[in-house]
Amino acid sequence: MPVGTWTAIVPIRSLNAGKSRLTGRLDAPTVTEAFARDVLAACSQCPEIGDVLVVTSDPDAVALAEDCGARGVIQVGTEGINAAIAQVRGQVDPGEPVVAILGDTPCLTGETLSTVLAAANDHDVSFVADTAGTGSTMWCAKDPSATPYFGEHSRARHRAAGAVELGGDQRSEHWLRARRDVDTEIDLWDAQRIGVGPATARALA
Repeated sequence: MPVGTWTAIVPIRSLNAGKSRLTGRLDAPTVTEAFARDVLAACSQCPEIGDVLVVTSDPDAVALAEDCGARGVIQVGTEGINAAIAQVRGQVDPGEPVVAILGDTPCLTGETLSTVLAAANDHDVSFVADTAGTGSTMWCAKDPSATPYFGEHSRARHRAAGAVELGGDQRSEHWLRARRDVDTEIDLWDAQRIGVGPATARALA
């Protein structure tokens, strides 16, 4: 793929709300910010990604985006993650493919994203399922009319919409990294086993 072909869209609802199911010794908002920093760092290290847009209703997340070299966009309305992605998708050249990446995937690296986008390049619309096998962590679209279906049962909804599921070798390191989102402390333990980014590692130290 040509360098800088894809635009990454990273929806982040709020940094301050944190992860309600990350409890105990963790300061959830701090960990949420660390996750986002590691996702944005992975985007910046992926040569196939030319632009990174963070869409959020939180001004603090806009400041974080700018601190990480991305662009922050305030979400219009409160319709949820798919509407947020569609809003930013409308600001991207229709001929430019986009990859939407959830902000709670701290195991991502630039090489992992390159692996995902190399696979996505063969399809008009594709996605990466999460580790649990019911949700999705990424959605890739070369078709400007395509719609994401993040949320409950998103794996089935993406499939039903015709998106191709990526990652045939689910045991390879890059696909383990691509699928690992974090909602609970068990998820976080597994993410640490796989290997989290430096911001998350510092937050957990």
